[in-house]
Amino acid sequence: MALSVLVGVAQAAVTVEGTVRVEGTCPTIPPVKVAKDASVCGNEQANEAVSAAADGSLRNVVVSLHAVKPPTPAAPPPGKATVDQVGCMYKPHVQAVTVGSELTLVNSDRVLHNVHANLAGVTVFNMAMPIKGQRLPTKLTRPGPVRLQCDAGHTWMTAWVYVLPEATFAVTDERGHFSIPAVAPGEYTIEYWHEPLDGKGAGSTKTARVVVADKPVRADARLKL
Repeated sequence: MALSVLVGVAQAAVTVEGTVRVEGTCPTIPPVKVAKDASVCGNEQANEAVSAAADGSLRNVVVSLHAVKPPTPAAPPPGKATVDQVGCMYKPHVQAVTVGSELTLVNSDRVLHNVHANLAGVTVFNMAMPIKGQRLPTKLTRPGPVRLQCDAGHTWMTAWVYVLPEATFAVTDERGHFSIPAVAPGEYTIEYWHEPLDGKGAGSTKTARVVVADKPVRADARLKL
């Protein structure tokens, strides 16, 4: 379903913000029993595939804006991001970066981890990290949702890094809120993306049209998982 947020014509860059909530009942996913390295990983780990508040506010949704009539193509500046392995969990669970950004992998655990990243079923990188305190940099050059998993027996360890061609994006917080600042006037497609609950497939998405002018734009949404 598409929705429209319309505001009058203007010049100054503004903020697009809103809250994303679950449409219908939020799925409940039980924790995973730990079968390896319990002294570091604990006896069970939460499944972070979905995180919602009591009112349905949905965390870890990537919200991105894409200009309907983009200006002369210009690559956004690459950024820097980090994924840490702490207590046999990836931190953060979901983040977004621009194409060309440097991602630093960190192992804060005293066990062997292996970070296997794939995009649409194709391996992006696959790095063993046996040393506590180890740091490995890599670059993310292809757009799309990159899934991280541990191939060293910690099957519950997953995370997502969404690589985007534009710098107009945000990730919802624990209140389901997002804020994208300094958006230039124009017409945009806004996309809401949530990871697949089983870790497979393209995930849940919803799109809408947004017209940005001289006033802040509110773009709330409900997302069916």
